[in-house]
Amino acid sequence: MAGTQQQELKEEVGYLKRIVELLTVLAKAQLSDVVKSQLKDKRHRQLYELTGQLSIRELSRRTGFSIGKISGIWQQWEQVGLLIKDGSQYKKAL
Repeated sequence: MAGTQQQELKEEVGYLKRIVELLTVLAKAQLSDVVKSQLKDKRHRQLYELTGQLSIRELSRRTGFSIGKISGIWQQWEQVGLLIKDGSQYKKAL
């Protein structure tokens, strides 16, 4: 009986992983136009790529955006679905 339950759980986990993969593909397709419009120049792309990896001060230093400007950009990106607010920090939707 335990072996059967383990096999069923493995199958369910496999299905869930596949669902996540498919949802990621769909989300990327939906966000592709948003990404193109929001990441219009090198500094915006750099900020997006480094978001979640560096402090806001370090992001400001590297991109040349002020801390206030970065905060505003992040809020805009959250509204269009590129970022998700996680407590007091932002992380990329994908």
